[in-house]
Amino acid sequence: MSSHYLDVAIGLSYTFLAVSLLCSATREAIASLFQTRAKVLLDGVLTMLHESAGKKKIRGIVPSIQRLLRLDRGFGLDKLGAQSLTAEVMGHPLIVGMAQKGRMPSYIPSAIFARAFISTLTARYGKAQTAAMLLAKVGNDGLSRTLLAIMGEGPDNVAALEAAVRIWYDTVMERTSGWYKRRSQLVLFCVGLFYACAINIDALGLSQRLWNDSAVTAELVRKAAEAKPPPAPPATTPTPTAQAAQAGREFQAVKALPIGWPSPRFDAAAGKGAGAFVLALVFALFGWIITAFASSLGAPFWFDGIGWLLALRGSGAKPPDTIPSVAPLVLPGTPT
Repeated sequence: MSSHYLDVAIGLSYTFLAVSLLCSATREAIASLFQTRAKVLLDGVLTMLHESAGKKKIRGIVPSIQRLLRLDRGFGLDKLGAQSLTAEVMGHPLIVGMAQKGRMPSYIPSAIFARAFISTLTARYGKAQTAAMLLAKVGNDGLSRTLLAIMGEGPDNVAALEAAVRIWYDTVMERTSGWYKRRSQLVLFCVGLFYACAINIDALGLSQRLWNDSAVTAELVRKAAEAKPPPAPPATTPTPTAQAAQAGREFQAVKALPIGWPSPRFDAAAGKGAGAFVLALVFALFGWIITAFASSLGAPFWFDGIGWLLALRGSGAKPPDTIPSVAPLVLPGTPT
């Protein structure tokens, strides 16, 4: 394959990598501000405890603003009703104590959740009862049948019920993680489309420029070879301020790319009538959508793609541990 084709592909991949990092940082800042992970976790618990009908009571713009303002009612547990098992379990001190005031934890270990669940049932209905008796008093046939099926023919005691809750919680949380990933990918696409339009990151126009300007292409190839994968995310979730600062750093890196306004595409259409402008707008929209879709694939995809293209080109990727990176794009970690 022609080296110039590969150089253009590497230049585009590097651009998509930079935009993906910017979009990921922005998505994480939004998720931190609106406590999206905690909200999705609550949705998962409602599903787990067979109270899915309560999801519509805690959705909407107003609850999102309340969570942004760190108000206690932002997650709407009171709207679930006094008899809601979900509201009582999620309000247990074991779980409330894992988050700051006005927030809810975005992650709950299965052992903690199971213990809070059992503690809630025994506080409601008393101790020294079998698992079947406790579940019968809950009055939730779907939950009872699920947990009893997990318990099988083993011991019918509280310890066995707690183990069954842990198994069921882990199972549902795996599905919940899938929900969050799909939602995150949609958010990445929307954020990518916003940045593509606002900064004019036109994939079609950029590819044309890279094809015609070997100097710009060579510079992007150099940056791509020097880019390093982000380090492992920190053990603690970054604060909204840290997320906003990270998004700002990524934005500065993106601004250094050969993109932005004014657009040569629209400049060329100026003075040629409405038809030329509409045609330029259609091609620009197509280029922006390509950029948004590429950003939704995530930075790891583009790191792998750049490495593969560099190997195919024959230059190889620069070993990150032995040769320090001097590229302007210093890539901080993005939480998963």
